[in-house]
Amino acid sequence: MAAIPDYIRTLESYAERSGAHLVRAALPDPVHGKMAHDGIVLRPDLDPEQELTALVHELAHWLAHRTIIRDPAWADPKFTVLEYEAEAVEALVMSRLGLHPPCSLSGSPTDDLLSASVDRVNWVSGRICDALGLNGAPRAEGSEP
Repeated sequence: MAAIPDYIRTLESYAERSGAHLVRAALPDPVHGKMAHDGIVLRPDLDPEQELTALVHELAHWLAHRTIIRDPAWADPKFTVLEYEAEAVEALVMSRLGLHPPCSLSGSPTDDLLSASVDRVNWVSGRICDALGLNGAPRAEGSEP
């Protein structure tokens, strides 16, 4: 198994290939990362596991939500669904890496998600696992939810 810094470098490269500009900049204390209009911002003072977790989470937003978030028709309450999706991707990918997800989950990370959310979570976690060289869940190549 590769080391966490190797996973981070691999996902940084994948993020750039996916069109996300990745920067490290100061963020409010409880915030580890955020999706910006042109990419992903991560705190520079995270330990490697926190950085990897934040990168997976924000990359999930970038891959699955960047067009949704830009749509003014999406109201604030709907952002809760997007957070659940990113957290589910985070849990699935970290589990595939043999690392513990940051929160304890009972059952599958997708148990309480709507079917459209499950499709997005599986598609995004599959893409991230593919980028990391892991055998992701079977999916049609190039297909999006």
